[in-house]
Amino acid sequence: MSMLIAKGTLQDLIANQEVRVMALSGKWGTGKSHMWDSLRKASTDSHIQGALYVSLFGVATIAELKLKLAQSAVPMIKKRGPQADAVKGAISAIKNGAQGIFKLGTALDEFALLAVPAMVREKFIVIDDIERKHEKLTIDEVLGFIDDFTRNYGCRILLILNTDQLADRTVWEKFREKVIDEELRLDTTAAEAFDIAIQLSQSPFAAKIKPAVEACGISNIRIIRKVIRAANKILAAHLTLSDDVLDRVIPSTVLLSAIHYKGIEDGPTMAFVLDSESNVGRQIARRERERLGEEANDEDKLHARWMLLLNRLGIMYTDEYEKLVSDYLNAGLIDRSAVDAVVARYCREQQRAGAQARVREFFQSTIWDPELMPAKIVEAAGVLLADVPHVDCYSVSSLHDYLVELQGGAAIAEQMVSLWVDQLREMAAAPGADPREFVLDNWTGRPLHPSIVAAFAEARVSVEQPRTLLDVCLYLAKSDGWNSSEEAVMQAATVDDFTRTILSIRGQQLKVFMLKNLDIYANRGTYARHFGSGPQHFLEACKRIRVERAETRWASLIEGLFKDAKLDTDLNVGPPAAGTKAADETTT
Repeated sequence: MSMLIAKGTLQDLIANQEVRVMALSGKWGTGKSHMWDSLRKASTDSHIQGALYVSLFGVATIAELKLKLAQSAVPMIKKRGPQADAVKGAISAIKNGAQGIFKLGTALDEFALLAVPAMVREKFIVIDDIERKHEKLTIDEVLGFIDDFTRNYGCRILLILNTDQLADRTVWEKFREKVIDEELRLDTTAAEAFDIAIQLSQSPFAAKIKPAVEACGISNIRIIRKVIRAANKILAAHLTLSDDVLDRVIPSTVLLSAIHYKGIEDGPTMAFVLDSESNVGRQIARRERERLGEEANDEDKLHARWMLLLNRLGIMYTDEYEKLVSDYLNAGLIDRSAVDAVVARYCREQQRAGAQARVREFFQSTIWDPELMPAKIVEAAGVLLADVPHVDCYSVSSLHDYLVELQGGAAIAEQMVSLWVDQLREMAAAPGADPREFVLDNWTGRPLHPSIVAAFAEARVSVEQPRTLLDVCLYLAKSDGWNSSEEAVMQAATVDDFTRTILSIRGQQLKVFMLKNLDIYANRGTYARHFGSGPQHFLEACKRIRVERAETRWASLIEGLFKDAKLDTDLNVGPPAAGTKAADETTT
């Protein structure tokens, strides 16, 4: 039963004097001890307030159990008086190993046998952690103790135990039928377990952690507290994240932590969660087999359940963030700078997504409301100024073209373009700016404001480092494409540029440079419109080197390369282009 129902039922059982022995059972970590503590603190029942609590953790003998009971009973005795002083003195002496007349074991036995029954007569006793008792103490002895104290001393007893961890289960089942009057099984829900855990381990991310805990079905309070602490540790520097970003990072943090701390029965492995690409492939393959009428195997069924859990959590994919969480859980160390970088990227992505959505809503709500006055549209556009740096250049251009036609809209339209251009310039001026981010690839021909087009060209020039002919040819050799930057270098390369480059390099660079340019020359019909005269200038440079370095290995290398490429006829046609001695000067 749930905690709320169990708590009320337990209170009723304690009030019923006819119930002498009752048990509160359930899985480890589901809040049984916590429920008793909260019930005792909130209750006005004298039996509950005066209850004695003892844990069997590590207890090896009944004498030790009785001593623990005595220690629990001392605060219930009058604070002053001969009985209290005698009991406290006896306990202190026994704990300190005083010898006196008796040896320690004898003193302990004598005290337990004589003093404890009188101290606990007609008390309500709570015995916890039965499954954690010492192996020397048998269940038979515990149940014998219970029978003795309930029959002979009028005690009533509540047993709290984790049934899933009880090793001596067969014996327990046998004696439970003879001793226990009523048993409550606590089946704490994940929501109830979280509500308890969050009181003990607070978190600024509580509102997001709770639904993830519920989706995972984690009802172990101890494990939930570990999950909460993991989230707090990993995201310690990001306490004010937006809901969108939290929805991206919290579910996977909870899931991976729960997997690591073994809080999900038959749950996914950490490797399964991290390998989202393979999961998509498995899902497609599984659906294809289902379409063909093939019966799902056990692995298919298991992976299908795991994918359902990921879907419930809203985990559509995983990337480097999940890898960082996994590393922290396995090693106990967190790469703070890496987490900061990933979270910052998520923030930018969410800002862009939110800004784009608001721009779409602006167009939708204003275009399709013919009675809306231009002044109101311009006023609504003013709200979007904060979003302008986060939307794409095409949206800004569309906003400009829309607003500039409205009365009073020209000023805000130009302000939007200026804001977008300014942030593009700031990005270009940032250290380490990537030139690829400033390539305007408007292959669809969408309208763009002239100032934005100019800003892209300006940014690319400011970011790009001067690239040599060698840089470009090496890049072309390892890349499947190129842009206008590579085209410009190839088109501008002269015969002298090719000659100097060939004669100044050796080894792998020379090999790659020569083979790539032979390929470009062999397919010059395709490359001509991109690289201009570059292929022909390469041929002329090779001719020049062959003549100027005749009777050397340079000449034989070039002849062999052109022969292998079946281009030796081109090499032998016509004299080399008139050149300069610069090639010789660079290699002397």
